[in-house]
Parts: sequence; structure tokens; C-alpha cells
Amino acid sequence: MKAPALNSIGIGGSLVVLSSVLYALTFLPAVLGMLGPRINALSLGGLFDRLGLRSRNRTPSHRWERVAQGVMARPVLVLVPVLLFLLAAGTPFLRVKQAVPGAEVLPAGLESRDTYVAIQQEFPRGETTPIQILVDVQGDPTSPDNALALAKYAAAVDAVDGVDRVESPFSLRDPATGTPLTPEQVAAIYAQPASTRPPAIATLLASYDRGSTVHLDAVSPLDAASTAGTSVIPVIRSINPGAGLHAAVGGTAALGYDFLAAQSERIPWAVGMTLLASAVVLFLLFGSIVIPLKAVVMTLLSVSASFGALVWIFQEGNLSNILGFQSIGTTIAGNPIIMFSVIFGLSMDYEVLLLSRIQEAYRRTGDNRESVAEGLARTASVITGAALIMVAVFAAFALADVITIKSIGVGMAIAVLIDATIIRVLLVPATMRLLGRWNWWAPGPLGRFAERLGFSHVEADEVADEVADEPAVESPRPAGAVG
Repeated sequence: MKAPALNSIGIGGSLVVLSSVLYALTFLPAVLGMLGPRINALSLGGLFDRLGLRSRNRTPSHRWERVAQGVMARPVLVLVPVLLFLLAAGTPFLRVKQAVPGAEVLPAGLESRDTYVAIQQEFPRGETTPIQILVDVQGDPTSPDNALALAKYAAAVDAVDGVDRVESPFSLRDPATGTPLTPEQVAAIYAQPASTRPPAIATLLASYDRGSTVHLDAVSPLDAASTAGTSVIPVIRSINPGAGLHAAVGGTAALGYDFLAAQSERIPWAVGMTLLASAVVLFLLFGSIVIPLKAVVMTLLSVSASFGALVWIFQEGNLSNILGFQSIGTTIAGNPIIMFSVIFGLSMDYEVLLLSRIQEAYRRTGDNRESVAEGLARTASVITGAALIMVAVFAAFALADVITIKSIGVGMAIAVLIDATIIRVLLVPATMRLLGRWNWWAPGPLGRFAERLGFSHVEADEVADEVADEPAVESPRPAGAVG
């Protein structure tokens, strides 16, 4: 990404993950070894038993297994409405309008924010946030040739739709009628000796002229943070200032346009690389080409649903009274890609945990339906617990007064909740039931390649030992299966 803020978030997040992996592989085992059996010294299990909070008839794993079996008994009846719900939840994102906001994202009551809003409401927008243009010339800007070229360029900018007027020493008006002077009339004024020019010319030059650089202000009635306001920028930049002149366009509207343009250029690459890397890692772990594709599609469904919620809540202002914010009418640029990165990582984490257990059971039994039920039963409590922790962390962001933080937290809390419940509990069992043995399919050469690399967490001797204790089952083997 070209935005330094997004780059720093990406680098910082990567370092945190690498540090966590290093901690989990080194420090954590050492601590567990030192504690030994004392790790459960403060267990609350006995207290739960005395209070009657723990069921004696059915363990949580049995309940999750029943849920999985119920879903797989009618997979189509579960799959279709869930898909329709997720697709419908993501449709508001089709109306997304990203913008770089101003001080309106700050909480009401702050002097800087209230002053900014008052100025935007009570005074012409273009007066406070004009489109700023710097023009470099060769030689003296007031020379006849340069003055004529600068006046023609200012007139061309003035003629752009969305520009009300241009303020510069080369955009002059008749003091009697207020009509703009032609470039030739402006050049004729500068052809006069400096002592005979109108006094206002010297004042304008002192404000807008710095040697060989001239400053122009293009005043626009459009909101600089709006789509219409930023759309003026490429039109102005397309104007040829003339021979010997070089123009650079800046200002609030240009900042928003350039940020969004940089996002549009880099985000497809960032998303594509994330999807490809995730698919490759999942293939190496499970030796299947179906599992990675399914995992990517399901993760994109949960991400799109959270994006839809982001637009529906924060851009369109729904639930604003409950969450305590005032909608600014746009989605803050940069928030969607930040959310995508975090949500995709968490979703893949849950996916690997669940599929690892399912693959273990499938390699041992060869029964797709029972393997899915067993995998969900053994991981659902862990995934749900981890998701609830993340939901609580992200939901705490909803207490923030700054909309930027509040919207990210609420959006990611919704995404994790959807992923850990609707996706993992309903969509995964339904799709794996329908796909059957195709879940673990891969072309022969690819399957053998994944097996040779040995990234699978299921070792050959573990599978052999488990199978030896059970009756043989005639069923398709997953790609890369041992034995």
C-alpha cells in the first residue's frame, strides 16, 4: 500500500503474529513444563459442579455433534437460506462511498470539531478548502508571454464544471462590472510598467507569487471530501498549462482523490495476494484443492457481510442512536482493507483448527459425515470461546467517540460473530456434507507433491496406530492420505 498509515499497520500486525508464534513455540512450553500438574490448580470445574452449572447428562461436545448431524441431515435446506442471508447482508456494500473525512469524525463537543462543522455549514465550502494549484514558470511570471499563458490556464481551470472561480493574480475581473477579464486583457495589464498597474495587482502578487512559482486557488462549491468534489481533480490535472509551465494540483479534495486512487490501484493486488497465499497454505496443509477454494469463498462471504453492515450502520446512519454517533454519509477510506486483513486472518485461523480435526477423523475412519460431526464437536467450544473473546475486544471499540475506531470495532465484531456461528456451525457442515469425498480431492501429482512436502499435521504413524485399533472401513481416501 502507498499510504504510510496502512503500511505501518501491516508491518506492526505481521510483527505481532511472528512474535506470538515465537512465544507459543518457546516460552509457553517452558512455562507449562515448569507448572506441570499445577496448571489446573485453580480450576473452576469443582465450583461449577457444586453450583449445578455443569450438565451431567450431556457434554458440550455431544451438543455440537447433534447440531452438526442435524445440519448434515438436511444440508440443502440449511445451505440455501444461509447463503441468501449472507449475500443479502453484503449488498449494502454495493452502495459504498469512500472518502477521506475531516474533523467531523471527532466526537461532538470538541472545539476543533464543532468549529470545523460550523464553518462548513455557515460559510461557502470552497472558501475554506479550495483546490490549490502551484504553477512553475520559466522566468518572470509577469512577463508578457508568461502572463498570457498563466491567464489562459487560469481561465481553463475556471471553466471546469464544479469550479466556481479561480483566485490568482492572473484571474482578474473588471472592477466596474465584475466580469472576468480575458487572458489578453490580463496580459495587457502586466505589459504596463509596475508603477502604473492597479494597486490590487501588487497585493495579489505578494500573496500568490513566489519567484517563478505562482499559486492559484480554484474555489469549488462542492464538498472537498465528497465524490463529486474529488472528481474535479482529474479534470483539472488533465488541462495542459502551456509550454514552459508545470502545474501541480493539491488541497483537501486532491488529497482524498489521490488516497482513493492509490487504494484502487493497490487493494486488488493486496487482496489477490492474500487469497492466493491462503489457498496455497491450505493446500499444503490438507492436500486438497477443494478445501482451499471453499475456505476462501466462505471467508469472503463473512467479510462481505461485515462490509455490508459497515455501510448500513455507519455510512447510512442506521443504529446511530444506539451506538451513539452521527453519520458522516461516507465510509472512511482505509477501514475496509484494514478490516479485511484482520477478519481474513481470524477466519482462516478458525478454518484451519476445524478442518484439522475433520481431516484427522476422516483419515482414521473414511466416513465423511461422521468426520465432520466429530471435528465440529471437538473444536466448536474452542472456536466459539476464542470468537467471544475477540467479539468482546472489538465490541469495546464501540465505546470510542471517534467514528474511525468505532466503525472498525463494530464491523470486525460482527464479522467474527458471523464467522464463528453461521459459517463454522452451519455453512461448513452443510457444504462438506454435499461435497462428500470431493472435499479431499486433488489431482494425483498435486496430492503426491503436498504429501512429499510433509506440511500435514497428521503423521503417518499416528494414522496407522489409530486405524489399527478400529475395524477397516471401505471409503475413498483423501488426497495425500497415508497407507
